[in-house]
Amino acid sequence: ASIRADDAEVGLLLKTLDELDLANSTNIIVISDHGFSHSAFGVNLTAELINAGLKASRDSDDVVVASSGQTLLLHVKDRDPVLVHRIAEFLKSQDWIGVLFTAGRRGEGSAPVEGIEPGTFAIELIHLAHAERGPDIVVTFPWSSARSPYGVPGADSTETARATGPLSGSQGNHGSMSPWTVRNTFIAWGTDFKRAATIRTPVSNVDITPTLLALIGYDRDDALPRFDGRAIVEAFADGPDEEQVPMQTTTHVTATPDGRYRAAIQVSEVGAQRYIDKSWRMK
Repeated sequence: ASIRADDAEVGLLLKTLDELDLANSTNIIVISDHGFSHSAFGVNLTAELINAGLKASRDSDDVVVASSGQTLLLHVKDRDPVLVHRIAEFLKSQDWIGVLFTAGRRGEGSAPVEGIEPGTFAIELIHLAHAERGPDIVVTFPWSSARSPYGVPGADSTETARATGPLSGSQGNHGSMSPWTVRNTFIAWGTDFKRAATIRTPVSNVDITPTLLALIGYDRDDALPRFDGRAIVEAFADGPDEEQVPMQTTTHVTATPDGRYRAAIQVSEVGAQRYIDKSWRMK
């Protein structure tokens, strides 16, 4: 029903552009902020931390939990390294935990891969590092390609206010690092875009602004603020062949010294831009 409604709205837009004689000079981009997946398991992380003696109470500020549903950011008061370590060790021992991220190891440059806590990846790798506002631990949950009750692939664990355990029903959520939620809808057409082309190079929402600037003739260095991302030139009508854009995909693996906890993350790169494809806990 949502797709039909959206399609009708786009149809009205196209009709109006045609009536205004603008259809042949207009570009249209339809994009979503993320994908979605079925919530199969719920984790009450706040309660789990309290029960483990790692957080004083639900409203205490010793550990603040900021949730996006399927991924949670933990902010530890004063960035206490002892408490960060205790929390990381506790989380790695839980079956309901996926991939964890902590501050990057010193000496690994500006884009470290592994986190300071054994078995974790670096927060810098996923663009979440910030001296003041950045989290101390990023918590993700396990995911699978199992289908939802409606037959759509993608099943995840998610934060819940109830007790940790399986969830029933058809509810969905977002925020995980599964490909089903990392991948989003991105459709573009119009006078400056190729027709009937599928772009398989990594692209993300951060590329929108540079792409729009390129479409209206501005170069990133023409006295404009520099933006993250890149112009998606392989989608342009006069751009390079979309199958001939150099890219590199790498899968990094990390583990605790005893091998009981292992994790992987897949990263793709186009030029200087780094994209996170997915991450998962290895069994």
